[in-house]
Amino acid sequence: MATRTIETEVAVVGAGIAGLSAAAKLVAEGAEVAVLEARDRVGGRTWNTEIGGEANELGGQWVAPYQSAMHAMLEDLGIEMFESFREGSHTFIDPAGKVHRYEGHDAPMGDASEKALEVADAKLDALAKELDPESPWDHPDAERLDRVTFETWLQQEVSDEMARDLLRSWLAGGFLAKPAHTFSLLQGMWMISGAGGTFELFEPEQCLAYRVVGGSQLISLRLAERLGDRVVLEAPAREIRWSDDSVEIDAGEAGGVTVKARRAIVAVPPNLTEGIRFEPVLPAWRMRMSQALSQGSINKILAVYETPFWREEGLSGQGFAPYELVRELYDNSPPSASAGVLTTFLAGENAESAGRLSAEDRRRHVLEGMAEYVGPRALEPVDYIETDWCGQEWTRGAYGTSFGPGGLTRFRDDIRRPVGPIHWACTDIAGVGHIHMEGAIRSGQRAAQACLEAAA
Repeated sequence: MATRTIETEVAVVGAGIAGLSAAAKLVAEGAEVAVLEARDRVGGRTWNTEIGGEANELGGQWVAPYQSAMHAMLEDLGIEMFESFREGSHTFIDPAGKVHRYEGHDAPMGDASEKALEVADAKLDALAKELDPESPWDHPDAERLDRVTFETWLQQEVSDEMARDLLRSWLAGGFLAKPAHTFSLLQGMWMISGAGGTFELFEPEQCLAYRVVGGSQLISLRLAERLGDRVVLEAPAREIRWSDDSVEIDAGEAGGVTVKARRAIVAVPPNLTEGIRFEPVLPAWRMRMSQALSQGSINKILAVYETPFWREEGLSGQGFAPYELVRELYDNSPPSASAGVLTTFLAGENAESAGRLSAEDRRRHVLEGMAEYVGPRALEPVDYIETDWCGQEWTRGAYGTSFGPGGLTRFRDDIRRPVGPIHWACTDIAGVGHIHMEGAIRSGQRAAQACLEAAA
């Protein structure tokens, strides 16, 4: 196979939101770039499909009102948003399996559990706001907080069982997508701090406020369109050779593309850098750090119906059931309601246990779970789309990576520390917007700025 050689100033590995944000900033500042993407598409953990003639999302999708970098990016790209549908009654399924309909914010869980949850939420919020999301390891009590697992904190600080279960489901299942005993309190607080607080992270009307007209992958598609032939698809970085002031990247099958540059930005989740050969090898601290980070487990499911029938019955399609396989449910219909779409996520232990089932059994269990929220019509979708993000070769999990206990204070700012001319970017290492599209934008722009300053 003939090798194509590209010479440029900065090579970017990964055409997700982080990598494309970095490339866009560099080009805007007059630098030349080449972007290498392993997949046959741009977007990374954002990925569109079409339902009812309109875009829908197989990956990340929601935009919060406080995510300023995302709002600026959408405005710059000429992309509009629409409000997530949540009009009508929500659903809460209690430990006994009883279905409750309710309006507003607070699920009917009983006065004692509600009070305990309020107290525990306030503790988490206050602690998270003590952290600087850009450097959580600098908190004066960081080492202790990093030794205590989130599960241990729940057992010690939250006396009410349902309140514990809800918080466990929200943070461990809802965001880090792994069991609460596998990550530290500090790691969990970083997730909350990156959003601004527990209200911003846990309240659906905040963290799930808006969706992107045209689907969230449109952000990457528009950025890639601006970059033109600077973006090379189906070009996985296989080897990166580097010195103090240059990099050379072999990419594609059988080394089909070679990029020579002065600097590089590796904009992929840290777990994926294990698949790239570096010459010379990366420092031991960098290799140990990437080995210590692991992705969460996520299956995203879209059940498609001819119409959003639950709206006719006064239901929002939004619900929560911390004791069920289908732990959360949302109306994901296109803005015109040309079809009805319900979405759920099997996260953490639920994803792993469901992954041991056959596809047919898993589908049956998921649809039965959805029917508990919105009625038996949910059992008969016209389409059923499941995306196992652990099975995606160039992601291997979602929503993001996290350390086990002790990892954050062990490696600290090593997560962003350059190695020679190699810089790093992705939402997993962002502070503000941590493990959101917001963080991907900020992380990419940060890495681009570092490259510009190094070249000055």
